[in-house]
Amino acid sequence: MDLYDLSTVGQWLRRIAALIAIAVGAVGCGGGPGRGVATTSFGRMAGYVWSGSVTSVRGAWSVPAMAPDAGEAHASTWIGAQTLAARPSFPFIQVGTTEDRASASRPVYAAFWTDTKRGYHPQLLFDVRPGDRIATALTLAAGRWRVVIVDATSGRRAVFLTREEGDAAFNLAEWLQEDPSEASGKATPYPSLSEVRFTRLAANGVRPPYADMYAQWMSVRGADLAPTPVRDGGFSITRGVLSPDARRYLEIARPQNAAARRIDVIQAGWSDRTPAREIRSASAAAAASEAAYADGLGRVRWPAAVQDLAHSLAREARAQAGMFAAAARRAPASLALWRRRLGRLTPDMLRLAHRVRRALHLPELVSGQLPSSTGR
Repeated sequence: MDLYDLSTVGQWLRRIAALIAIAVGAVGCGGGPGRGVATTSFGRMAGYVWSGSVTSVRGAWSVPAMAPDAGEAHASTWIGAQTLAARPSFPFIQVGTTEDRASASRPVYAAFWTDTKRGYHPQLLFDVRPGDRIATALTLAAGRWRVVIVDATSGRRAVFLTREEGDAAFNLAEWLQEDPSEASGKATPYPSLSEVRFTRLAANGVRPPYADMYAQWMSVRGADLAPTPVRDGGFSITRGVLSPDARRYLEIARPQNAAARRIDVIQAGWSDRTPAREIRSASAAAAASEAAYADGLGRVRWPAAVQDLAHSLAREARAQAGMFAAAARRAPASLALWRRRLGRLTPDMLRLAHRVRRALHLPELVSGQLPSSTGR
């Protein structure tokens, strides 16, 4: 199953499924879980996320300047941590800067923080200015988060402890630029900004390995914005461009992604009393989807950097299709056995899909649909 819209077939994969849920509806200042993401775009956040046990997140940047345009516009630049969970309100904390302009006013820049208890609404800490050098940190210890944001240019800072969100096991670190949404979920206008560049990335006190990070793109004003590759502990947000090969991959993966979502929804409601014929039927549909995905990958002559990876991914998809087909012919004796068998090859597929997408310069956590060709 392809990473960018995979849903789990086993309990051990719940963390990855939640990661994907973040991509299609991440929380952030100005919005709540599952809000503010256009279904025909890559979403409203660009940057990187890292999945693992998180006890601290750090990052730095210069406050981006808004172009002197007229009209309302809003953006935010932040680091965050959250617990990956399927429930509507899950532990989340962030700190960063907001870049805002009301329709007829001068831009306003501020340091902020927020969390789940505060409804994801930004709590303003102090004013900042474009170009100010910002350093941020979130550190969890003894059931309390230490929140730090320092403006090295002006000398202003906020450092405090909070027990809010302190009793959860956090497993996602984030470094993101966001086009916020209103409480209703309606997207706000995104401004023209000077370069957004994150530096000094750290999770749990060290640079997260680039191979373990996942790129996220955003779609605003008819364009896609994407993070550059991570180098020397930093990256920038730039214009994202899909190559013909990248678009071809998305076209092949999209039906499989939709099928993966469907079976996840279905199997989440299964129990030991679920009729075997229902399990066989869902397994047959999944087998067909995985086989079509494998065939599509195998038919394309990919660029040299992708060819071997794509064909390895196709082999894994065919093996997964075979397991689903076997379950379609004869459902396993128990639901637990079905999940164990069907999750057996998924880690290799996740790793290969991640590498294919990175080689094609594709977002690795996205909504699962191609950008609209008619604009947004």
